[in-house]
Amino acid sequence: GELTVNGSFITEAHFVALVGGAKRKRAKASFWAAELNELNTGWRVINGTCGGHYFKLGVAGRKSCDEFSIRYDFRTARFDLRNWTVTVRGGHVFDRLSGPAHRLDLSYGARGDAPARGL
Repeated sequence: GELTVNGSFITEAHFVALVGGAKRKRAKASFWAAELNELNTGWRVINGTCGGHYFKLGVAGRKSCDEFSIRYDFRTARFDLRNWTVTVRGGHVFDRLSGPAHRLDLSYGARGDAPARGL
């Protein structure tokens, strides 16, 4: 007989950071797989706040909030904070029976002394 396996994927990625040195300004950003279209891109894929000010990003979007920066190209977003980089890529969920049509793949990178300090 046939076996059906129900799996799960990451469909949201959220980032929160205190930036701005002594200002201790809060930066938040979220990447939403549900906002991706058939080309794995979109116009309202990332939203968040920088010091309480709302923003949203789509294709070719860029946002800096002190030392936290976001760049969103065709289907890939790059979130940089100090010596850390998180890359988020949107993708299709193939052969799905139900549930989300898109997933997120995340990768992490570190520079300088970041690996020694930890997450």
